[in-house]
Amino acid sequence: MSPIDRLIAIEEIKRLKAEYFRCTDEKDWETLPGIFTENAETDMRAAVEPYNPDLLSYDPRAFAKNNGMVLEGVKTAHFGYMPVIDIVSETEAAGKWSMEDWLWVPEGNPVMPAGRMHGWGHYYDRYSKVDGRWLISASKLLRVKIEWS
Repeated sequence: MSPIDRLIAIEEIKRLKAEYFRCTDEKDWETLPGIFTENAETDMRAAVEPYNPDLLSYDPRAFAKNNGMVLEGVKTAHFGYMPVIDIVSETEAAGKWSMEDWLWVPEGNPVMPAGRMHGWGHYYDRYSKVDGRWLISASKLLRVKIEWS
């Protein structure tokens, strides 16, 4: 892969992750599964307190559906910072992202207490190029800290 092709791949992956955050904040649960490979692993077990063993999935549609249920009525703002993206081959890449999110949770949410949540952590992602397009093949979120108010 040429240096220019490597830079183009990195930019395409950055846009892909931006789409992930956009879909989450806009509650676009129909588009979200399409940015993942068919059997992508999503591991959010350590993204919540306490650790939740049920938050490991190999079905992007189920992942989007669960997010939709948890975030129903919740205003969110998600940010990905300082990506370190390694192009492993013409069709494989890995990335690490610092992240921050804000959630404003109304009364009656089935999973989270009402109030404001502010979180920090890191995403560890793998990407695959399928039919000329980069997709997320695995995404794991590890939290550093969560504050509620």
